[in-house]
Amino acid sequence: MSQEHPIPEVWAHSPAQKGGCPDPYERHVTGVRNGALKRAETMLRHATGLPDHIAEAMLDSIGNAGTFHDLGKLDENIQPVFKKYGRGKLKWDHIDAGVAHLSAKQNQDWLAAWLVRAHHAPGLPQKAAHFGPDEDFARRLRGCRWDEKPHDVQRKQRERTDAYIAEYMELHEAVMGRHSIKPHNPEHGLKMRLALSCLVDADYTDSAFADSGCLPPELPAPRWDERLEKLCAYVQGLSQGESESERLRGKHRSEFFQACFNSELTEPMVACEGTVGLGKTTAVTAYLLQRAKADNLRRLIIVAPYTNILSQTAKRLRAALVLPGEDPNEVIVEHHHRADFSSKEDRDLAVLWRAPIVLTTAVSFFETLSANDPGTLRKLHALPGSAVFLDEAHAALPAALWPQNWEWLCELARDWGCYFVFASGSLTRFWEDRNIVEQPKFLPLLPESPVAGVLNEERRRVKYVCANNGNVLSLEALIEQVKDAPGPQLVILNTVQNAAVVARAMREKKMDVLHLSTALTPHDREEILKRVEDKLKDTNSSKWTLVATSCVEAGVDFSFRTAFRERFAVASIIQVGGRVNRHGEYNETGGSIVYDFALGANDLLTQHPGAKVSANILLDQMKDDTLNHLPPSDVVTVAMREEINRSAKNGKNPLRKAETERDYPMVKELGRVIDADTRLVVVEPELIKKLIDRVPVSFTDLLRGSVQIWAQKIDALKLPQLQGRPNIFICPQDWYDPEFIGYMKGVLEVKGFQRLGAIA
Repeated sequence: MSQEHPIPEVWAHSPAQKGGCPDPYERHVTGVRNGALKRAETMLRHATGLPDHIAEAMLDSIGNAGTFHDLGKLDENIQPVFKKYGRGKLKWDHIDAGVAHLSAKQNQDWLAAWLVRAHHAPGLPQKAAHFGPDEDFARRLRGCRWDEKPHDVQRKQRERTDAYIAEYMELHEAVMGRHSIKPHNPEHGLKMRLALSCLVDADYTDSAFADSGCLPPELPAPRWDERLEKLCAYVQGLSQGESESERLRGKHRSEFFQACFNSELTEPMVACEGTVGLGKTTAVTAYLLQRAKADNLRRLIIVAPYTNILSQTAKRLRAALVLPGEDPNEVIVEHHHRADFSSKEDRDLAVLWRAPIVLTTAVSFFETLSANDPGTLRKLHALPGSAVFLDEAHAALPAALWPQNWEWLCELARDWGCYFVFASGSLTRFWEDRNIVEQPKFLPLLPESPVAGVLNEERRRVKYVCANNGNVLSLEALIEQVKDAPGPQLVILNTVQNAAVVARAMREKKMDVLHLSTALTPHDREEILKRVEDKLKDTNSSKWTLVATSCVEAGVDFSFRTAFRERFAVASIIQVGGRVNRHGEYNETGGSIVYDFALGANDLLTQHPGAKVSANILLDQMKDDTLNHLPPSDVVTVAMREEINRSAKNGKNPLRKAETERDYPMVKELGRVIDADTRLVVVEPELIKKLIDRVPVSFTDLLRGSVQIWAQKIDALKLPQLQGRPNIFICPQDWYDPEFIGYMKGVLEVKGFQRLGAIA
């Protein structure tokens, strides 16, 4: 541009520090556009099943969205805000201008318009609310991002944009140059979420750079060949045991590993059913590493239902897969909490799926697939081209959520280069049932041939019995029954609050009791796990009890003599059967028993709302004694079908209906694995100080020193908010017991709290 027409100074963000310079609009828009395109190109390289014209349109629209996502910031009422340090409030909603330009008659890039509309909270809107039959109220994505704003506020925003958009475009083109736009129809559903993920991650990453000057660290290389060699060496070095039964089980583990390692299956979706102690984790990992090596996949994602399984798996895989000279925490990343930070103040703390090996909870994984908000969707673009190990797949989701989530997984396998292994000791073969999925299919089994002799070992191991003939027990009656049972005993409750109440009552009765739940931080849970493991190794000590939540019912190498499981679901109680007599050590003395029980509610004990349907189905099956006579996979599959049938309204699955109608907010709501509005609460004092002082904190340290607490409880307890961090709270130190019941110490001491009636 000539000197007579100098490039105007326009800004995208306020100065990061007092006295600093605002973030130039040209720098930010260029960074976001290039970053979004880079993410999209990487993602689309693995979209081998996607038609070329759709892939090309997605790439073009993502670039267009990056180019115009902040167009509205050029408003003359907004630019002065960016010249000052601090978080000034913008008078107008800046997303409307980009939507208006991209959807204008001369452009008609509707996919890009959707992306710009959704790149800030609340995210993707309900389609029917914007494209309804009434033209006077059909906003077509225009106006304020919050749909609940009054009609006149929405109208004023549109009028403001329409009046000044020519000025915005003149400034934009003076800084960025001209940019031509091709028309594109929107690609809805999973494709929309993946495209939005590319834009959001680029925007948030670049904005964080403007604030801190720091870029994300370089990723370790996948190095699948070398990791596979290291895994084989690790497995070969494992102890085969001393007793005859241990050596036999070691032989079965070795055969199972070799069968998975040598498998010639190439289908994108396979099933793996292995009994307790067979080494599914390392065996399935070997199979998926072979697939990653053959197809040059980006990452291995391991999904488990509970955080403690992640911790155990991470410890094992760091020993088995991390190569010399590597930082184990960069190669293998654990994502424990549902902590998807989207506010500008907290984006530096976001947990992303960037590492070669990612361990995440089923809650995080599946709620990302169903999300509509940008903070959660930010990491989704990392999923295409991944090998995904769904560990304890039977417990990954409530039954009613499987029909739609199955469709998403099939789409990822068909179009986006993903491989899935569904693994469990009691596998639910829902994909074969027309009552659950629209198009049933048979998944090949991994390994192709079962390991001989394994099933025979299971016959004498465990029985399932109704406590008190299926009738409700009082807290005192439960404690007496536990005390009378052969030890050591495992007691699993449905809620964090119930577990804390039962554990505290047992300790008051002088019982030797440990407690394990998400009321403790991941760091403190690890310490409790070590104590449990040590006590289980002490064969001279049997009169003690572990009280826990469902976090220990699957995937942990515990072997108790007797277990008690608060009534919840068929799959849950069968999994608890894997935590007793795990290696057949009690077979000669009659095996083990898992008791199903129901507790009566009182001022402190709570009822889990998610157990209403599944618990009744379990009680019916317990009364028919089917758990002791039919194969576990058959029992679980029948129960799942019955639960879906009872949950569906008028024969329609509400989640699938919402997805078909592109009601994105409702999909997020119905797709919640845990229907809980929780917040991150930091416990560790040094961590709190660093966060207040803005000292860089790794997300690993943040999660290890924090807990998740229901928003309702946070309000009732009046927990203080962390200064300068709008989504993070502080747990008072005298409320937290790191060696027993964690934050529930403070909760149970607060006068009148029991009247809240909230589950945890």
